[in-house]
Amino acid sequence: MNELESIKTLESVCEDSSPREPTYTILLVDDEKLVRMVAKRRLSKLNHRMIEARNGKEALAIVEHEKVDLVLSDWMMPELDGPGLCEAIKKDDRFRSIHFILMTALDQPSQIAEGLSRGADDFLPKSASDQEILARVGAGLRARQLLLDLEESYRVITEKQDQLDTELYSASEFVRSLLPVPGEVAPGIMLSWEFLPSSQLGGDLFQVAQWGDDHLGIMVLDMSGHGTGPALRAVSLAMWFKGGHIAQAFPNFDPGEMVTRLNAENLMTDQGDYFTIWVGVLQRSTGILRYASAGHPGSILVRKNAPSVVLGRKSWPTGFSPDETYHTDSITLEDKDRLYLYSDGIYEVVNAEDEIWGKERLQSALEHVYTRPMKLGLKSLIHTSRSWQADGVFGDDVALIGLELHLESKESF
Repeated sequence: MNELESIKTLESVCEDSSPREPTYTILLVDDEKLVRMVAKRRLSKLNHRMIEARNGKEALAIVEHEKVDLVLSDWMMPELDGPGLCEAIKKDDRFRSIHFILMTALDQPSQIAEGLSRGADDFLPKSASDQEILARVGAGLRARQLLLDLEESYRVITEKQDQLDTELYSASEFVRSLLPVPGEVAPGIMLSWEFLPSSQLGGDLFQVAQWGDDHLGIMVLDMSGHGTGPALRAVSLAMWFKGGHIAQAFPNFDPGEMVTRLNAENLMTDQGDYFTIWVGVLQRSTGILRYASAGHPGSILVRKNAPSVVLGRKSWPTGFSPDETYHTDSITLEDKDRLYLYSDGIYEVVNAEDEIWGKERLQSALEHVYTRPMKLGLKSLIHTSRSWQADGVFGDDVALIGLELHLESKESF
């Protein structure tokens, strides 16, 4: 291959690889063949594909099986006129982005108003010059391309959102698999719970695990924010509470020490992420429940023959004050006591008057369902909270956990 042939080959490759203008399909609709021929000749400079129809009915049939980008239609035609054709196209979701130009010999405001009301995008007088026709059609095709680009972007976004929803659902199912199994979690101690994740992957989690032969660890946490990050942090902490290392790290199983350690090791992130937590440790041989909390609303102890008690004190959430020391409180549990843990999603709901349901109503409702089986009582609480809301939709994760003691006496621990 000589030098001249090499240059020609290179030029040919460059031409083939250069971006090309898109080719559109223009539908010319007029009952007069001569008018269609003239319009086709005028628009031939645009180098687009052109097809013809003799009336609106024939044009509709073409649109059904051809990808039409722009319609240039006469107003007056037999069977189906221009405005009728335009209205039929614009009412169909499949075709409404087709740019529609009406051509008319009249130039009356009432006629233009009618055309616009029936969906026309533009008008052209039949006396328009070649330059005006080319300019209007070119502008119409640019508008059509913008709509096509938007439709494609929406398709891609919808596809990605579907993929994300599937992944979030799988992640949510994985989180649910980490939750404790309802039923008897230790001799004489029954567990029930209700867990309703919000539409986004959230950071509410809880755990109940046996620590050694005589201790039961109980935890509920609420991670700030939603999404994968908070959920992964919550999962990590939940797994930490299930580990056998708890006895080695905290030989006395002191909840205050645990929360203090978590606070020191989980500083607030640069994005402002933190979490609240309530930790309880029940010694089954004595019935003593020790507990500590960091910014969490606490737990509620409902008793058979005594007023209910809120277990928790005001404190900073984790990460706000790295040197904070969290203290342990204690109470002795008795037969038929019910201990309820929860996240704020259950009571931070508002009605149509913007009134919050609140912790006091939650406590009262828990007392009210004491005589019911615990599982049914929890479902009733969810229903009551949902009914309080104007739309009945929880905007945050909802975790509601119940532990019930079935013991003959304290000596049974």
